[in-house]
Amino acid sequence: MIDKKRRPTFAGAADLVAHAKVAARHLEDLCAACTNGDKGAARAALRQAISELEVARTMLRTGLE
Repeated sequence: MIDKKRRPTFAGAADLVAHAKVAARHLEDLCAACTNGDKGAARAALRQAISELEVARTMLRTGLE
């Protein structure tokens, strides 16, 4: 019997999660760079996190359509 409340998963969900986890690691790097006062490293880590999240968002949009 199929549960009508549960939505089906989409292809690529595991990849989306992987990108989100990488973004979380970049945010941890951002925190460390801020703690150390390294603006250059903080900017780079933030850019990388944003990039990963943009990829994840795009994957989510295409996966749910």
